[in-house]
Amino acid sequence: MIIEIKQFLKRRLPLLHGSLKRMRNLCREQVSRRRIKKFLAGGKEIFINAGGGNIKGKNGWLTIDLTKNCDIFWDLSKGIPFPVNSVKKIYCSHLLEHLNFVENIKFLSSCLKALVPGGTFSACVPNARLFIEGYWNQNGFDEKKYLSCEGAYNGTGKIDYINYIAYMGGAHKIMFDQENLVGIMKAAGFSQAVPRKFDPELDLDWRDFESIYVEAVK
Repeated sequence: MIIEIKQFLKRRLPLLHGSLKRMRNLCREQVSRRRIKKFLAGGKEIFINAGGGNIKGKNGWLTIDLTKNCDIFWDLSKGIPFPVNSVKKIYCSHLLEHLNFVENIKFLSSCLKALVPGGTFSACVPNARLFIEGYWNQNGFDEKKYLSCEGAYNGTGKIDYINYIAYMGGAHKIMFDQENLVGIMKAAGFSQAVPRKFDPELDLDWRDFESIYVEAVK
């Protein structure tokens, strides 16, 4: 019944539906602020998985996302809601490509502030270079392997390899290669940022073939 009401409002009264959604999200963010205070009061080291999805964190990690079942409900385009020098580690997997450049700088700068001295920020993003190289060398590009997201690949020509990674059907806002992945960390204020290898304790094995990695230190 509740789902049917939501669908009706979305179809028939989009402005009201949007207002109700914003109010709900503001309430969830207020609940998240109280949870953050509770986590901080616990005195334990804080590890954050930013954009961790619709799951609770495990083994000391807290997930932050715009999902119902994560630990902290928050819009990461506004940065992370933790105070200065309060977080030991921050990790994100395939999140940064969903933020534009300005949003990335805002998010990364807030992460830098939240980290304790010596704290680390680690990220994983899709490697746009693979798709650009596929445009130039179609014979060496495995479409079934690299164009697996249904609805994001148009198949009207080789340029759609680049459209796929650049836009992802409207979900992506920026592309990365190894050089500018490191560069955007430095642009956000990190003094140290270097490429890293796949980490089986952090990264998703099934996405390794398309991913590049970086670690930055405050």
